[in-house]
Amino acid sequence: MRKPYSTPTGKLLQGAKRHSLKAMFRFFLLSFLGITSIAFAADRIAPPAHEARAYAAVDIQADEKVAIAAEPCDVVQRCPFFREHYQEWDFFPIRIIITNDSDHTLTLDEVRMHFISSNNDRIPAATEMEVYRRITAYRRNPRAIESNLALDFEQFGFRSTLVAPHSTVSGYLIYDLQRIKQPFSTGQMYVKQVMVFDKKGNRELYAFEIPLAKYVPPVSSAQKP
Repeated sequence: MRKPYSTPTGKLLQGAKRHSLKAMFRFFLLSFLGITSIAFAADRIAPPAHEARAYAAVDIQADEKVAIAAEPCDVVQRCPFFREHYQEWDFFPIRIIITNDSDHTLTLDEVRMHFISSNNDRIPAATEMEVYRRITAYRRNPRAIESNLALDFEQFGFRSTLVAPHSTVSGYLIYDLQRIKQPFSTGQMYVKQVMVFDKKGNRELYAFEIPLAKYVPPVSSAQKP
């Protein structure tokens, strides 16, 4: 499904599900795995997200009371809960954390979340099929790989395209950074078309620009100034 510059990430969020000639397969797969997947998920839990302001790689729009942060999984050990080692194939999960401290709901239906390289390459999140094709080009057991991807995208992606007032949501998107040198010291996340409905009407917030070079593990609330 790659429509790199026209497909809103919000629609990608609702699934990477949308690339689904395989949607029906995924339904039966997840149903079939049922109890098994619950057992496996027990030790595959992402750490809880902090509020976005707790991260160094963050863009804050103080007037709107909205902040968006990014947390890259630059090495496998940083995000060991994934079922596949995506970094070995030059795919990198990046957690996007959105905190809405306003009194109005944000919508992500049309949001676009791009990785921007130092050469201004604009890279959208990869689909399950793109990840699947690369991994299976080098590794056998395509059925196992397919089930791992379905579970990872389902479990660790965004669960909703709404951000309620005074709440934080997060999800992992996976980016193909195969041809990008030093992506996390030179790149940034660019998030646009976050919408809010308030007394001014349904309007778009200014784009968020998050330099990844600032990334360090988040501080706890007790450490925050």
